[in-house]
Amino acid sequence: MVSNLKNKLLIRTEVSILDKIKQRSKMISRELNLKAIFAPSTTAVIVGFIIGVIPQIRNVIIGGLAPLRVVEDSASMLGDAAIPSVTLLLGANLLRGFKGSGMQLSLIGGIIAVRYVLLPVLGIAIVKGAVHVGMVQSDPLYEFVLLLQYVVPPAMNIGTITQLFGAGESECAVVMLWTYGVASVSLTVWSTFFMWLLSA
Repeated sequence: MVSNLKNKLLIRTEVSILDKIKQRSKMISRELNLKAIFAPSTTAVIVGFIIGVIPQIRNVIIGGLAPLRVVEDSASMLGDAAIPSVTLLLGANLLRGFKGSGMQLSLIGGIIAVRYVLLPVLGIAIVKGAVHVGMVQSDPLYEFVLLLQYVVPPAMNIGTITQLFGAGESECAVVMLWTYGVASVSLTVWSTFFMWLLSA
């Protein structure tokens, strides 16, 4: 009798917890604007990952003898057109940055200093620490690629996200203009330093 009562209570609490999870997830999905959260490139990566992981879908879409190979050809053509489109978007954002947004020079200078001075130094510490601990192999080319990630300019996804949300577009354009302008010097200096550091 007591064990039956305990089992009924356990089932009720489990059901109520499941109901709470379902209600919470429905509420979150209603409140979130998933179209604004997922950038088109993120959605494409998720779809590509699903197609690549599930062999039944992959065999139907990808390959010379696949029945739906037209989907792969279409995606490839869209991907080829995406590179010039991204270049045009970058140019448009940089042009908007020339017009300015009223940002202070000290703020832009601080962003550039953090992006191209503090972040690479932090990257050296992280990568060398990972090699020392044994998390990363001591391969100079691999270390160079890891270090290089700390000195590249910001990704275009930042501009896309600001455009999707409609906030901070002009400020992002100004920051991207100056960071891409400084990147040519910064990448050269830091790449040279990284090669010297890894050859020693």
